[in-house]
Amino acid sequence: MSQGLVPHDRPCLEFDDLVRSFLPPGKSERLVGIEVECGLVRPDSGRSVRYDEPGGTRALLETLLDGMAGEPVLEDGSLVGLRLPDGATLTLEMAGAIEYSSAPTASLTEGLRRARECLTEVARVAAPLGLRLLTGGQLPFDAPDGIRWTPKSRTEIMRRYFAGLGDGGRLGDQVMGLTLSTQLSLDALDEAEYLDKLKVLLAVSPFLAAILANTPALDTGEAASSNGTASRRMTYWRRIDPARCQHLTARLYEVSALAELAETLSDLPMIYRRSGTGYVAGQVGSFRQVVREGFEDGTMPTLDDWKTHLRQVWPAVRPRQTLETRLPDGQAWEHLGVLPALFLGLAEEPAVRRKVTDLLADLRTEALDLITLKAAESGPDGIAAPIRETAEQLVMLADQGLAARVADGTESPEVLGLLDPAREWAATGRPPAEALRAAWTGPWRRRPDRYVAAMAVPED
Repeated sequence: MSQGLVPHDRPCLEFDDLVRSFLPPGKSERLVGIEVECGLVRPDSGRSVRYDEPGGTRALLETLLDGMAGEPVLEDGSLVGLRLPDGATLTLEMAGAIEYSSAPTASLTEGLRRARECLTEVARVAAPLGLRLLTGGQLPFDAPDGIRWTPKSRTEIMRRYFAGLGDGGRLGDQVMGLTLSTQLSLDALDEAEYLDKLKVLLAVSPFLAAILANTPALDTGEAASSNGTASRRMTYWRRIDPARCQHLTARLYEVSALAELAETLSDLPMIYRRSGTGYVAGQVGSFRQVVREGFEDGTMPTLDDWKTHLRQVWPAVRPRQTLETRLPDGQAWEHLGVLPALFLGLAEEPAVRRKVTDLLADLRTEALDLITLKAAESGPDGIAAPIRETAEQLVMLADQGLAARVADGTESPEVLGLLDPAREWAATGRPPAEALRAAWTGPWRRRPDRYVAAMAVPED
């Protein structure tokens, strides 16, 4: 029997198991998780490298495995990552970017320290191979038809899935291959807290995405019609698979119980599932149907199948055992902490969550996508005034939330300075995308090597 599959005569998964998975027993403290995606590019061209070329991504992982005392992560026999001694992981994304996922930590201060140390070490190891770790929210110098896909069985399954959606999946390659993000994951200890945090994180996400927009279209031979975009990444996501992205975001905003959350997420079919050392395509029918009837091959789903299924949804906040923020663009290395600091400050303290709820009390479901659309645009006057003004108030509330954590000793005082860039972006209505575009056409003189030099993780 293949790994992750059980026959009909074994105890099978029940719907209540799906509900309980959001709050596993034994969770007694609230921890913080950080994920950072970085491109692996050549410093002169800014283009990603192939898995198996000399000095490519496999060579980097092999070198890291030798030097960082990690355990290999294999898929279909290929090395695609490593588990580090402190519980963090480094894994390849489908198009060769590398993702750092921290072990849960009690504070953002500690989580960011570990992330910076690890990524700086990876950058140091990558340099002799002729590789740089590119931060930000995009890989601007890779063409959609030249994406360097990694040898993962999931990759081709996902590409076929998006191709089968027609126009709704047309940008699947761009989403999987050309975008980068930074994400924060938060815990909850009971149902009320989980749902409260979910709604707050969903509500603030489009406003924060507006002031964090960081993926402008650079004039590298693309159509001029995209040149006013502040966030190509959000533009891509808004136009792909609505059932798993923007429409799902709206549905989650209305959820009022964990059972309803499980129903909403189990309405969708699996795209892929684990089998042996790799993955196979899912099947027609919702996950809830699979729970009742089993898979077409006569096996029954497990809790690991459910966890795999939850990785195949991409709303603005992904609900799992933690709540994972996903909407805003990744930021430059010098601003690595601003995104997690904003979300943590707004969602972790109950008193601040109440103030956020009061501030956004009139926000309706349909407004979430409209604000996201506006956040992806860039007009001559910057961020639209109503969005900018609300974002400015949210930055002030985030400051209150972080200050409370500093006061009770959870965070170091230095965490308050992480919000400085956000204060400026909100006050001026000018997201970092504008400065990035100005640097590209100004001092960087449209040279990819200068873009990479400015945006790469430092080697020391």
